[in-house]
Amino acid sequence: MELPENCNRLKSHSPSLDKWLRVLIVVVLVLGIFFRFANLGQKIYWVDESYTSLRISGYTESELIQQVGDGQVRKIKDLQKYQRLNSEKTVVDTVKGLALEEPQLAPLYFVATRFWVQLFGDSVAVTRSISAVFSLLALPCMYWLCLELFESSLTAWLAVSLLAVSPFQIVYAQEARPYSLFVLIILLSSAALLRGMRLKTNSSWAIYATTVALGFYSHLLFALVLLGHGIYVAISENLRFNKTVIGYLLAASAGFIALSPWTIVYLINSQNVSHKTAWMSVKTPISNLVKHWVLNITKQFFDVGLYSDLPRLYFLLTIPVILIILIMVGYSFYLLLSQTERRVWLFVMTLTCVTVAIFLPADLIKGGVRSINTRYMIPCYLGMQIAVAYFLAEKMTSPQVTMQLKKLWRLALAALLSIGIMSCCIYLPADSWWNKGRSYMNIPIARTLNSASGPLLITDWGAYNVNKLGDLLCLSYLINSEANFLIWSPKMVQIPPNFKEIFLYAVSPKSKAEIEKNTRDEIQTIHYLTN
Repeated sequence: MELPENCNRLKSHSPSLDKWLRVLIVVVLVLGIFFRFANLGQKIYWVDESYTSLRISGYTESELIQQVGDGQVRKIKDLQKYQRLNSEKTVVDTVKGLALEEPQLAPLYFVATRFWVQLFGDSVAVTRSISAVFSLLALPCMYWLCLELFESSLTAWLAVSLLAVSPFQIVYAQEARPYSLFVLIILLSSAALLRGMRLKTNSSWAIYATTVALGFYSHLLFALVLLGHGIYVAISENLRFNKTVIGYLLAASAGFIALSPWTIVYLINSQNVSHKTAWMSVKTPISNLVKHWVLNITKQFFDVGLYSDLPRLYFLLTIPVILIILIMVGYSFYLLLSQTERRVWLFVMTLTCVTVAIFLPADLIKGGVRSINTRYMIPCYLGMQIAVAYFLAEKMTSPQVTMQLKKLWRLALAALLSIGIMSCCIYLPADSWWNKGRSYMNIPIARTLNSASGPLLITDWGAYNVNKLGDLLCLSYLINSEANFLIWSPKMVQIPPNFKEIFLYAVSPKSKAEIEKNTRDEIQTIHYLTN
């Protein structure tokens, strides 16, 4: 007897997992958990992360500048006040600081992190650990999504395995920023959408509506994921206005309504948004864009870190691996489009392509670096990993593939997981990585300052270096807490007496010229810090 449409059960048409594959998956999952939590405090706490701690502390940038930017000599440890929780500020201050100064950042992650550090402490490792937890929770969500999509436990387990040891996922699982939460919500919301379309019940659409609201409050770029969901629903239903389309529209509308308070905040403080995101419009040569597109795709499976710091020969040796990965990803999409039904390939393509279709033309036509910013392209990369998981599952189980070739594809799976594991092993002991921007330069700067006797670090405010506040907070984790620092006020450029070793940190050209004019001392460049 056929079940009613709203009672259809999800069936698995994949064969049972071989013993060797079950063992491999268990090992990969254990390693994935280990990689997410190992050495959480090892790497430099970079500019963006220092802003995270500033936000969860409840202080604002303007408060910090007003209190320490008055030209008085202070101890570096005084900066840590703005990186720690205290009784003066509450979670309301956290939300208020974001609303006033960075409304482009949705508040859910920062509120959750504040409560997290209240429970477990505010060390670097603890602050980052909530991201690792979110990344870990993304694994069962990936399984659920692929089971809904392919009705194949094999494909679902392969996708989970690829996600578990993806170097890209491990990097952001260990960063005190909202991106692992964004990954979690994308996968959760996508699975909830497919479930809603399958069951067509009010409760299933209510669950999807909840994930939409959570998605908006985790990252505003969730709007592009929701757009992809809308395109998928519309085409899947042949542009007919039916119960499924109505369910999607109601759920999406509920999410938009839930976001409306933050939308008002965003519009009121849009000037600050423009200032904070101006870096996205920096003109970049097309050759540089192409290079980063290629490397960013590769990072989902293989990553050796800061390519600019590697010996040229070492970089050349990675080129064959990069080419193989690019071919594999391209063929995975070809196989997906040619061998799966529309409801399957259309979902993966909309998840992958909507973000690309928005950011890539903008960079090519207007100029900018949106499409090479890995944090913005997360939906695209998740789609790639799902396609590759399908490709490997198909090659390992297809009746058209001989047993000898199936063994080769098993070796290919093991090799792909192995280079991911190798990449994670290279990443874990490193002091910095490509996602830390130019903050890795603070490591040798801190060594120089810590080797000096009673040093004074001098900097100034101004438009010359928009990240200077974050740079200084970042340095406060690396420099001896008793070291002195001085922030010049706008009208004062004066070297205080009684300090033998004085260091200028990213001072503006104008301030540097004033120093050279008013002193006979020679300014010697020790470390070159680019803007």
